[in-house]
Amino acid sequence: MIRGILLGVAILVMAAPAVAQGVDEVVVTAARRTSAYGEGAPVQIVLPHIVLKHRADSVIVDLVVRSDTRDRSDRLNEIRQALSGLQGRASAANVALALVDDDQGIILPFTMAAAEELITGDNRPDTSMLTIHLKTPVSASDTLATIHQRIDRFVMQTPKPGRVEMSTGETQLVLSDPEQYREPLLRSVAQDGQLITSAMGQGYGLTMTGLERRVAWQRTGDLELTLFIPYSLSTAPRAQ
Repeated sequence: MIRGILLGVAILVMAAPAVAQGVDEVVVTAARRTSAYGEGAPVQIVLPHIVLKHRADSVIVDLVVRSDTRDRSDRLNEIRQALSGLQGRASAANVALALVDDDQGIILPFTMAAAEELITGDNRPDTSMLTIHLKTPVSASDTLATIHQRIDRFVMQTPKPGRVEMSTGETQLVLSDPEQYREPLLRSVAQDGQLITSAMGQGYGLTMTGLERRVAWQRTGDLELTLFIPYSLSTAPRAQ
């Protein structure tokens, strides 16, 4: 029985690359603090014994672009100019403009057409606004403070046409291609299973469930993520 369970884990490890899908950049928001990737709405999950610590691949910061120029046409034109200015300066500042699919929690490419669809009224009269995101990679030497300094400097130095104002908001971590970590996690789970069966002896059986599930994650530090497969493990005396 034990041998069969561990063989099943090995088969899952070998099969993992075959089920890998396109590379997604996943946003780790407060609502998705513990999420099972690709399994619908985020749910709270107890961390298993086998986890993988991973530094965030990048960070996104909310950026609100607002104008209160009285004429609506002029107001929208100012916002378009501001977005163009951000886009033109981003690469040199090690920043990229991005949009987010809030339902899926993934990064979307920035386009002017898509951004313009997000422009809406504000709670003040004669005011239009939209929220986009500024994405920057996380280097080995980065801290949350250095990232905020980089973003704040970029926003401060970007021209603001007419009555445009820009303000930054929430900072969120980004995980690139979570499924690339499935195979190393499964291998570690299999090794742990072998260790447990060896320690318990032949009189006990081992059961693992949940290994078919996709990679999940939890934010555990300013720039740190904990990745895992939401599996469970139990042992019981074997029937005589």
